[in-house]
Amino acid sequence: MALLAASCIPARRAQARVYETRDAALRSVFGDSARIETRTAYLTPDQVDSVRSLARARFDTPRLTYYEASRGDTLLGRAYLDTHVVRSMPETLLLAVGPDGRVHAVEILAFHEPEDYLPPRRWLRTLLGRSLSPHLRPGDALDGITGASLSARAAAEAVRRALALDRVLHGARP
Repeated sequence: MALLAASCIPARRAQARVYETRDAALRSVFGDSARIETRTAYLTPDQVDSVRSLARARFDTPRLTYYEASRGDTLLGRAYLDTHVVRSMPETLLLAVGPDGRVHAVEILAFHEPEDYLPPRRWLRTLLGRSLSPHLRPGDALDGITGASLSARAAAEAVRRALALDRVLHGARP
């Protein structure tokens, strides 16, 4: 009887949604005329610890692929993919860091939680121009998102990871 009653309740399931491909997002962020090169980094244990410490976030990936964009001899920036669990399902963000070490773009490539938990584009824009800081978190330097606090926390953590990775791989910025 309980099984029958449970089957009458509509299930609210997360609809896995892919918003944009990696290549389309890279072109959108850096432009069609940008030369985008795939790079692979092999981090030492000390570099992994540095990323974790700078980002104040979980990080244990010694091998990663990132993308470097340029036009002519001018570096436009680097992009990092970050796939992480928001609540119980994954999200993939493309995070672009400019040559100045600041957030250039945040693009949602895939979001597998219910759409209600999706961080609004307006909130994601507040991340642009930010540099690496331990205060780059909701409730501190960032506003929270009512009803999507886990999404805001996960996105802010991903941004800190990308900024920390860029700093560890390519040096400190002035």
